[in-house]
Amino acid sequence: MSDALQAAEALINRGPRPPGLPTPDERRRLREVWGATLEEFASALDRDVPDMEAWEAGQAATDPADDIAYARLLQRIREHLPATYEPDWAALRRTVHDTPSAKPDVLCDGCGQEIGACERCGLPTTSRPGGRWLHRGTTCTPSGPLTPGQSDPLMCPPLQLPPRRLDFPAGPVAVIDYRDGALFAHLSKDRTSDCPQTLAELLVWTHTEGLGAVRLHNRGHHQYPLLVLTGAATPVVGLPLTLNDPIGRLLPASHPALHALNTAGWHPVGRGMGPWSRLQARTAPRGRVTVHLAVQPWGALADAGWELDALTPEHLTRLLARYADTVIVPQGSTATCGSRLMTALRPPKQWTGDVATSKRILAPPVRGALTEAHAPAPPEAPPAHPVARGWDPVDVQCEEPFDWFRDPTAQELDDFDYVVGLDTNFAFTNAAGRVRVGYGPVSPTPENLPDFDASIPGCWYADLSHIATDPRLPSPFTPTGAPPTGPAWYATPTLAYAQRQLRATIKPIKAYLRRGSSGPYLEDWNARLRQAYSTVLHRLGIDPAATGQAFFHARDQALVLGNPLDWDLLRLIKATANGGIGKLAEGPTDLERDPYEPWPALRRVTWRPDIRAAIIAAARTELHRKMQLMAATTGRYPLAVLTDCVVYPAARPTPFDPLPPGDPASESTLRSFTFGARFGHVKLEGTASMAWAARATQAGLNPASWIKDPAAAFEEPTEEDPQPCDANLTTQPDPDTSWRLF
Repeated sequence: MSDALQAAEALINRGPRPPGLPTPDERRRLREVWGATLEEFASALDRDVPDMEAWEAGQAATDPADDIAYARLLQRIREHLPATYEPDWAALRRTVHDTPSAKPDVLCDGCGQEIGACERCGLPTTSRPGGRWLHRGTTCTPSGPLTPGQSDPLMCPPLQLPPRRLDFPAGPVAVIDYRDGALFAHLSKDRTSDCPQTLAELLVWTHTEGLGAVRLHNRGHHQYPLLVLTGAATPVVGLPLTLNDPIGRLLPASHPALHALNTAGWHPVGRGMGPWSRLQARTAPRGRVTVHLAVQPWGALADAGWELDALTPEHLTRLLARYADTVIVPQGSTATCGSRLMTALRPPKQWTGDVATSKRILAPPVRGALTEAHAPAPPEAPPAHPVARGWDPVDVQCEEPFDWFRDPTAQELDDFDYVVGLDTNFAFTNAAGRVRVGYGPVSPTPENLPDFDASIPGCWYADLSHIATDPRLPSPFTPTGAPPTGPAWYATPTLAYAQRQLRATIKPIKAYLRRGSSGPYLEDWNARLRQAYSTVLHRLGIDPAATGQAFFHARDQALVLGNPLDWDLLRLIKATANGGIGKLAEGPTDLERDPYEPWPALRRVTWRPDIRAAIIAAARTELHRKMQLMAATTGRYPLAVLTDCVVYPAARPTPFDPLPPGDPASESTLRSFTFGARFGHVKLEGTASMAWAARATQAGLNPASWIKDPAAAFEEPTEEDPQPCDANLTTQPDPDTSWRLF
């Protein structure tokens, strides 16, 4: 038999090739059209729900057989859909010609639509947002598809590795440096170790040496280790010192370093390999090993809230290890760490073994965990969200921090020569711990004339213009401090404050409510950050319970004797807290997306703008309560408020001047502003002259925004800032802003 006949016979005997997976958009669309949840798909395919979510979003499976099973499931669903339903065949990489063409007269052979070459990856697509050929909702990058020389990580055999050590003797972090012609590792507890000289071997080394950290919840996953490459070590492992993609910040898929990783069985999870990456490999028989990788010369620790590039490798290791021990193993920006800390403390899903069938099944969810991503109500949604389509952009909920100021009165100009700024420690983190969160979806349509219930999270449409408030204080109902003039949308904490504290009658007109189960979802998150903060304060020699003069004395001692790394750690804890709250309403980053097109953050269970709104509302109304109590006890009224900073008139440039007289630990004082280090206590933000404050307000500037550095408010130099004159306060010879990190 001729060679041609033998080849033809082999092709026939092989049978039909299994169907390939469609694009991420098509995978999600087919599942939603079928009315199935991610949990149902995950259970059918024997996967974790987070893995199923990543699989649907475009991540490749670790076993080719899993991809075949997933593709067949989608194919069966497609077969049961109406005949008129047609997917984007071009986006499924079914090319019409050998070379994709961007000419509009080329039609897809599957659906008859015009196709063109995607501007990102060069592959054909029928998607044309804004007149540009671009794949929609995919993970294609400017680097394009795999080059002929690159290997598919799924085709590599699984790694033969010993079981993971759960005592983690090497600690959570390894910083790889290069010295004397070889790579070596800095580990926690000031240890160093020899290490392999290639990146793929380094990744395996993190597993065999026992890097990592224990899980933060007994039903969660143990934390993956972090590997940091310094500027000296980066070129040694074959990576460039800079990325040529300033927008995507990804290493090209054709780079030899990625080819070497793929050959060794490792592949980046998600978009690709950037400053922060999660690298994964299959292990026999059906396991996975994962490592977080931070490349320092690519800016992993220079921005994104870290700002640690000036540290030596030894100090960097010590600081990151302390952060991992007290907060979470670093795995991205500080905001990303704050967001992932939420799910690490309350894992969304947990799989367990079924004794009868020997299959993995979905266990009951962790108590108080968010298990699914839910769309917000239209008034809660940002303007770019799909549910905001057709909604009046003016008729939305506006729960934001204070930004208010007023001109000093003639009496205040005569009686006071200075102004003092008081800043609340972790105001929003403190509020987050007591906010009730709805675990289920919001009502699809508004309820008309509901009775207000402060225990139900939601978005209420009510008229609060009839509630009288002191004009010398900002209104607690609006970010600008101006009294409301008619009905508006409010989060539950705002109306609860009006009802309980102001004794107002609340009669909502309509509301989008989450009447299912609810609870303090961020209580554990708040407690973890609070404990981390207290641990660092104790290491600095500051008693978190200290108030007044005792607190300032301890702070002054810490500024002189404290470890600078601990001051950096305080800053990182604060950045993690604020960034995590900001991530609750993360907006789109793709400038080429269509209006109202979903963006990746919407798939997270922690993408909840309603929670962010409730946190801000709770913090804003709590600040108003303290200002109201301050006015009742001292007769002082604020001149300006910005976020969590309040500026008061003062007779002396000392933070104690505007405070109520008496014992700082007394009941009345603790309910108002108290100087101390704890969450909710206040610190000195800055001092300036009353003349400066009057000039700032006349120029339309908020004094609270500039009181840290009054001279920066105006182009020309101003009088020297007054120093605190309290005899019991120690003035530092050099300016130091570390104390502002409380």
